[in-house]
Amino acid sequence: MPYQILIFLGVFTIVTTVVYAVCPSKQRYIALLISSLAFYGFYCGFGTIFLITTVVASYLAAIKINKISDKYSLAGLPKKERKALKAKIKKEKRLVLIIYVIVNIGILLTLKYFNFFASSSAVFLKLLGITVSTPVINIALPLGISYYSLNAISYVVDVLRGKYVAEKNILKTALFISFFPQLHEGPFGRYDDLMPQLTSGKQINADNLFNGIGRMIWGLFKIFMVANRAAIISDEVFKNYTNYGGFTIIIGIIAYTIQLYAEFSGYIDIATGIANIFGIKLAKNFDMPFLARNVGDFWRRWHISLGSWFRDYIFYPVSTSKLLTKLIKNMKPSLANTVILIIPLFCVWFLTGLWHGASSKYIAYGLYYFVLMIIFNLLSPVFEKILTKYNVNTDNKVINLFRIIKTLVLVGIGMLMFRAENLTIFSQIFRSVFRRGSEFQFYSIIEPKDFIALVISFIIILISVIIKLKDINIESRFERVSTYKKYWICFTALCLVLIFGAYGLGYVPPDPIYGGF
Repeated sequence: MPYQILIFLGVFTIVTTVVYAVCPSKQRYIALLISSLAFYGFYCGFGTIFLITTVVASYLAAIKINKISDKYSLAGLPKKERKALKAKIKKEKRLVLIIYVIVNIGILLTLKYFNFFASSSAVFLKLLGITVSTPVINIALPLGISYYSLNAISYVVDVLRGKYVAEKNILKTALFISFFPQLHEGPFGRYDDLMPQLTSGKQINADNLFNGIGRMIWGLFKIFMVANRAAIISDEVFKNYTNYGGFTIIIGIIAYTIQLYAEFSGYIDIATGIANIFGIKLAKNFDMPFLARNVGDFWRRWHISLGSWFRDYIFYPVSTSKLLTKLIKNMKPSLANTVILIIPLFCVWFLTGLWHGASSKYIAYGLYYFVLMIIFNLLSPVFEKILTKYNVNTDNKVINLFRIIKTLVLVGIGMLMFRAENLTIFSQIFRSVFRRGSEFQFYSIIEPKDFIALVISFIIILISVIIKLKDINIESRFERVSTYKKYWICFTALCLVLIFGAYGLGYVPPDPIYGGF
């Protein structure tokens, strides 16, 4: 049921707001925790046990790491003994982290990836002439497991790094990992940013309430006015791709790209809006991604919180690891610089692809961006030299427009891979871009009224981007409007979404795409 999560979010937001408002400020974080666990329990049932296991494991691991630091004293020790003790402490902490990661990632790997790796191993062994039957795990993937697992790991790793001390109150640790608006599609949060907000016990005021509601309605607008209607076109093209070719396929890719952006950013807006009601600001996840000038820039604007997680917990640790340092020790500087770029980037994009799903398609999707970024990093200096030699301004509008269009084309190919059922179908659809297919009867697929609503709604999103480019902050302007005007703006906007939104009879709503991760 695609709208089930929205209904749950709506009901729990209303109930939680009332309970939170009447609680004493010091107990408000408990109200948020109870609501989050109740939300998860009602939605996931048995799957809640995996969330609780992650909470308990994270709490114990962080406390244990802190205790290791407290157990030893470096004061007064000679330099040599101090160094040896530091190494011992580091080793003990890392052992705790390794055990913790095995438990936490073990749950994720078992529930999300076991069937994929088991079937892939069986296929590989079959190629060697060995036939094996593999077991299959039939447990529904718990809601948001890919999000809360990484959030929990970031907390324990940062405790190990000494960024902050472990939380002694398990209820607070539980709230950080299970805060309900984030569980569906993120964004990822950092403990030191979120925890003070989650436990501040701020009173709900009219400004936060209407700002939050306004952001939630903006998210609903994107989902019901844009994403669900773009899905009508993309579904037709991708489900019947053998009938189509050429420009029709391109229209399908564009429609899917619009659908994915509107839906994903819409759910993030809803999560951000719910958090705003309680005076909590979630991490930013989008920043006009389709104005990116290269694919690296695109990923710094798209799903920002995921990218920053992989940067901080995969890229940096791998690029500064002893193994890599030893590997490049005797290499020429130019080769060492290339290796120190390639290996961490490979790890990041292989895991980014795998994070999106247990499928070779998603791994290829991640590696596609890895290859593009390596090519970009290797060729950029060459192009810069050529442009400089011919006195071409590298920041003029024409070149920037070319960069944006080039990035859109590359991202479009990535979107095609992301949407195709598998790599074989991706290959077939990609080749069909260069051949003619059946005539695309546009209005037999989407009714004129839906198409007009889609175009107008998309233009409204574009206008919001243009306003942002002009450094006009709509949110801060909305915050300055009187409560009375905010009420009517929210009421009118909600009515427009309810009246003109694509839902109900005659519409087959798609499942939330990122909700499946």
